[in-house]
Amino acid sequence: MSCVTSGPFGLFPDCDNLGGSVFLTAVYGFALLTSAKLIADGSELLLEVLSPGVVGGLLLPILGSVPDAAVIVASGMGASKEIAQHEVAVGMGTLAGSVVMLLTVTFAGSLWVGRCDLDDATGQMIPKTLTRGAFEFVGTGVSVDKETRLNARIMIASCACYLVLIVPAFFGDVKDAELDAVAAGVALASALAYCAYQIVRPEFQKRRMRAAKARRARHVGSRMAHRIGASVGGLVGADGVVNPRALDAMFDQFDADADGSVNKDELRSALVAMAYTMRDYEVSDDDVEHWLREFDSNRDKLVSRGEFHVGMERWVTECARHARMTRRRRPPRTRPRRARAATTNDGGGGNDGADADADADADAGLEPLLARGSGVASASETSDAEEQRDESESESESESESESKSEPATKAQIVRRSFALLACGMIMVGLFADPMVGAITSLSHAIGLPSPFFASFVLTPFASNASELVSSLYFASKKKKKNLSLTYSQVYGAVTMNNTMCFGLFALVMRVQDLRWEFSAEAVVIVLVTVVVGVVGARSKTYATAVAFPVLALYPASLAVVVLLDWLGLK
Repeated sequence: MSCVTSGPFGLFPDCDNLGGSVFLTAVYGFALLTSAKLIADGSELLLEVLSPGVVGGLLLPILGSVPDAAVIVASGMGASKEIAQHEVAVGMGTLAGSVVMLLTVTFAGSLWVGRCDLDDATGQMIPKTLTRGAFEFVGTGVSVDKETRLNARIMIASCACYLVLIVPAFFGDVKDAELDAVAAGVALASALAYCAYQIVRPEFQKRRMRAAKARRARHVGSRMAHRIGASVGGLVGADGVVNPRALDAMFDQFDADADGSVNKDELRSALVAMAYTMRDYEVSDDDVEHWLREFDSNRDKLVSRGEFHVGMERWVTECARHARMTRRRRPPRTRPRRARAATTNDGGGGNDGADADADADADAGLEPLLARGSGVASASETSDAEEQRDESESESESESESESKSEPATKAQIVRRSFALLACGMIMVGLFADPMVGAITSLSHAIGLPSPFFASFVLTPFASNASELVSSLYFASKKKKKNLSLTYSQVYGAVTMNNTMCFGLFALVMRVQDLRWEFSAEAVVIVLVTVVVGVVGARSKTYATAVAFPVLALYPASLAVVVLLDWLGLK
C-alpha cells in the first residue's frame, strides 16, 4: 500500500491502491452527500417563510447547484497545469453524470413510482389509482401541467451553451482562451437569465412554497386539535377513529358567533389567536386563504362543521402517516415528560401517539407534499402509533428537553435553522470537494481507467444529487398531477442550472488555467440526452410508463457513446 504522508486537509493520507482509493472515495462521497442534503434541507426551510421571488428564483436554484459546482471548480485547480488538465476530467464527469442521472434514473424512477391508470377518454392519469399489475405497462402513466412542459423546453434551449466549444472543436480549435471566455460568459449569462425568469415568473417556486406552507399548516392544525382533544378524551380513540367531540370543541373556538359556520374573518381571528398560543406571531393572508381553500369544499367562502370535520380528519391522518414513515427511517426520540404524561388521560394513548407523530412530522423537514386522502385513521395505523409510543417510552427520560420543542417553530426560528443548515452544508462542500476530486482520480488510476471522467460520471452525481433523487421519488409516490409536475419541474430546473451555471464555471476554470478543450464527446452526450428526454417532456401532457425503460437505458448508453466518440477521435 503506497501512501504519502499527508492527505487532503490532513484527514486521511492519499492512497494509490484500489482498497485505499475506494475507502477515500466512499468517505469523501458521503461527506459530499451530507453537505448536499444540508443545503437542500436549508433551502426547503426557507421556502416555508420567505417569498418565492428573489429567494426562490435566484438563491435556491444556485444553492442546488453548489455541490456539483464546487467539484467542477476544484477539479481544475491542480498544483500544476498538467495535473489540472488531467483532473479537470473529474469536473466534466460530474457535470455529465449529474445531467444524465437526473434525466434517466430520476426521470424513469419518478415515472415508475408515480404511475397511475390513464383515463381512456382524456388520456390523463387518474390520481392515486393503479389497478394494473406490476408488469402491466399499457394504460398507465403520469400527467404533468403546462408549466412543466415549458420548463422542459427551457432545458433544451440551455444546451446551446455547449455549442460554443463543441463547434470550433470539430474544426480542430481545442485551445482558445477567447472561446473559453465566450463560453463562460454565455453560460453564466444564461444562468442569470434563467434565474431572472424564475423571479419574474416564479411558478415552480410558488408551487414548492405552497407545498411547504401546506405541510406547516397541517402540522399546526393537527397539534391544536391534539391539545383540545386532550380535554375531551383524546383526539383519536382506541378504535382508530378521530374523536368528533375534539373536532367540535375546536370548531366552536373558530365559530365566534356560533352560527354554525366559519367565515374568513373568524378564521383569521382564530389563526391569530392560535399563532399567539403557538408562539408564532405572524399570520399572513396566504395562511388564511390556504386554510379556507383546504376546508371550504363547496367554495361558498364558509366552512361548515361537516367540512371542518372532514378537513381536520384528513390533516391528522396525513400527519400521522408521514410521521410513521419518518420514524421508520430513524431511531425513535426520547419525548418530554409533559408529552408522556398525556397518556394518563382517558383515551389519551392514541392522542399521545399521534402527538408524538406530529412532532416527528415537524422535524422531518423534507416532506413538502402530503396526499389529500379523506377519511379517518385506521385501526392498524393506531396500532403502529401505539407500538412506536411504547418504543419511545422504553428509552430513558430526558430532563433537558424544553417544553418549546413540542411547539411549532416560529418564522425566526425557521430562518435561523435554515441559515445554520446552509452554512454547515457550504462549509462541508468547501472542505471536501477537492479531496473528492483527488480520491476519484486515485480510484481511476487504481482501476486502470483511461480517464477519471468515467469514475466521476458514475459516482459523484449520486452524492451531489441524492437529495433531488430522493425528493423526486417521494413527490412522485403521491400519485397526483401537481406532485408529479413539481417532480419533473425540479428535474428540468436542476439540469438547466447544470447546463448553464456549472458549465459556465467549467469554461471559466479552463480559461483561468489555460487548459485544452478535450471534452466534445462528453458534451455531445449531454446535449443528446437532454434533447431526447426534453422532447419527451415538452411534447406530451402524459408520459406513458413504457417510456421509463428506454429513458433509463440512456444511462449506460451514454457512457458507450462517449467511448465510441473518443475512439473515433472526437475531442
